[in-house]
Amino acid sequence: MSTTETVETASEFDALGLEPKASGAAILRNVDRILPLIAEEADESERIARLSPRAERALRAAGAFELGFAKHRGGVEGTLREQLEATARVSAIDAGIGWNVGVLNAGGYYATRIPQEGFDELYGDTLDHPTSGAFHPPGRAEIVDGGFMVTGNWGWGSGSYTADYIVGGCLVYKDGKPVEGVSGKQALYGVYLPKEAIVVAHDWQTLGVRASGSTSYSVPEPTFVPARHVFDREPLDDGDKDPLNKSVHIAFFALTGICLGVAEHAVRIASDFLHERQIKQPGRTDANMLQCLGEAASEVEFMWAGVRAVADATDEVLFTPGRALTPLESARMMTANQQAAIALRRVLNLVTEVAQASYILDREPLQRVLRDGYSALAHGGTRRAGLQMVGKAHAGGVSSEWKP
Repeated sequence: MSTTETVETASEFDALGLEPKASGAAILRNVDRILPLIAEEADESERIARLSPRAERALRAAGAFELGFAKHRGGVEGTLREQLEATARVSAIDAGIGWNVGVLNAGGYYATRIPQEGFDELYGDTLDHPTSGAFHPPGRAEIVDGGFMVTGNWGWGSGSYTADYIVGGCLVYKDGKPVEGVSGKQALYGVYLPKEAIVVAHDWQTLGVRASGSTSYSVPEPTFVPARHVFDREPLDDGDKDPLNKSVHIAFFALTGICLGVAEHAVRIASDFLHERQIKQPGRTDANMLQCLGEAASEVEFMWAGVRAVADATDEVLFTPGRALTPLESARMMTANQQAAIALRRVLNLVTEVAQASYILDREPLQRVLRDGYSALAHGGTRRAGLQMVGKAHAGGVSSEWKP
C-alpha cells in the first residue's frame, strides 16, 4: 500500500476520530474506536474466510498491524501488554479477525531482523505493509551467491490474504548439506517470498476462526531471494538487543489474546441469554445455570488477571536495558497461551450448560463462538504439553525466583 493509498484509507474513517499511529497507547485507542465497524464486518469476513476489504482498511488505518516494529526502525515498539490487548479486544468481537491482529503484528518482528538495506527496500515508504509468515512444514533455502534459492510448501498461513509480504520458514543448506545454526540445530531462516513465485492453495475451509484466512501456499519452483530479505528465525536470546528483539519467542505472545477474547465473548452471550430468559420466562432460570455462568465469568476474570500479570512482568524485563529473560520468566511468557487455553476450555463447557440445547441452532450466536473457540484450541500453542517448560525451570532449581 502506497503512502497516498494510506492517506486515502485513513480519510475513509475520519468520522471515527482515529489518532496518528504514534504510540502503542494511541493504536489501542484507535482499535477501540473501530470495534463497532469490526462487528459490522464480522459476518462478511466469516463468509469469505478472510478479512473483508473494509475490515482490513480499518485495521490498517488504526495501526493494528504495526505494534511489533522496533523504535530504531520508526515503529511504536508496542509492549506485549498492548499487543495482547489489541488482539483480545478484536477477538471478543470476532476470533478470526482478531487472529489477523495477533499474527500480523509479528511482521514487525520479522522486519526488524532483516538487514537495513532490505528494510529500506520493503518498508521504506511506510510501515503499513502487513507481513504474514508460516514456518511449518519448513521449506528449503540453498545458499548461492548473493542469497538463496528457495522452494517450499507452507501450511497455516494466517493473514496471508491480507499481507503485502509473505514469509516462509526454510531450513538452510549449502552444497546440498544442512547448515548448522547458532543453536546447534540446522539453521531455520525466515525468507520474504517473491509474490510472483507464490502459489496460493485457497484451502481454508474450516470449523471456525474462518476470517483468519489461514490458507496454505507454496513456492514450487526454485526461486532466488536476496540475502537482504532473509533473517534468522531462531537466534539466541540476547538481553542487549532492542526490547522486541531480545527473544524470538515473544513474537506470538499476542495470540494469547485469542483465548481471552473468545472466552469473554462466550460469557457475554451466555449472560445475555440468561438475562433475556429471566425476562421472557420468569422462573425458568435454575441454580445450575446461574452457577455455571458465575464460574465462567470468574474464569475470564482470573485468566485476564493472570495473563496481564505475565505480560507486565515480561515487559519489565524487555524494556530494561541489558536485562534478559531468565528460564522461568521465558517459560511463563511462552506458556501463558496454554494456561489461557485451559481456562477457555472450561469456559466453553460452562456456557453450553447455561445455553442448554439452544447452542446447536445455527441462528444462535453462541454456536459460532463455540466453533471459533474449539478451532483456536486446535493451535499448537494451546497444547498443555508446553507447560513442561515451567516444570523444567522449577526442576532446574529456580524455586527461589518464584513469586506467586
